[in-house]
Amino acid sequence: MAEALRRGAAGLALALLAALPAWGTTVQVTSIGAAEVQLIVNGQNIRALRIGEVSPEGVRLAGIQDGVAILVVDGRTMSMRIGQSTMTQTVLTADARGHFVTTVRVNGVAVQGVIDTGATYISLNVADAQRMGIDYLRGKQGMTQTANGVVPVYVVNLAHVQVGDIAFYNVAGSVSVSPTAQQTPTLIGMSFLRHVEMRRAGNTMTLMRADR
Repeated sequence: MAEALRRGAAGLALALLAALPAWGTTVQVTSIGAAEVQLIVNGQNIRALRIGEVSPEGVRLAGIQDGVAILVVDGRTMSMRIGQSTMTQTVLTADARGHFVTTVRVNGVAVQGVIDTGATYISLNVADAQRMGIDYLRGKQGMTQTANGVVPVYVVNLAHVQVGDIAFYNVAGSVSVSPTAQQTPTLIGMSFLRHVEMRRAGNTMTLMRADR
């Protein structure tokens, strides 16, 4: 078991982001008329479809009923109103060092977290784990590689993890019991990030979860 906790490697993070799997077609409804619907497809393409038309991305407007657009997206039929989207998203802004620091809630307790695509788990220190009510000593013992060398950890299950509007249940986490790790922030690693799509543009990063 290994967990590389690299926090300042912007180039490495971008390379890992490029390797993440992408979700299918995403759609947001911006207006619905009597016979036409306007959409934003894949977060950037503005499309106007009349009933029966198909966008270049393959989104088909099957009909409009009582102000609700009936769309076929990636073979699935969806009923969507104005403002609805197939994605929940959270936008983060990089700090002066290029790190994406945000509030993460673990088991309802808010702590400062850093997006880290080099971390395997949601990585916590002992003090934060105790505040979250985590009995980490009952977790699976292991060792992990960090910037400060190999340190002991306990791998645990986190009942609920939330970043912005995106939340998941039963996320794998690790608690470091090394004295050198007790002042470090929470690392938001791949046990959370693998469930979202990540897009970076300049100093902003958008995390998106498919609502399907």
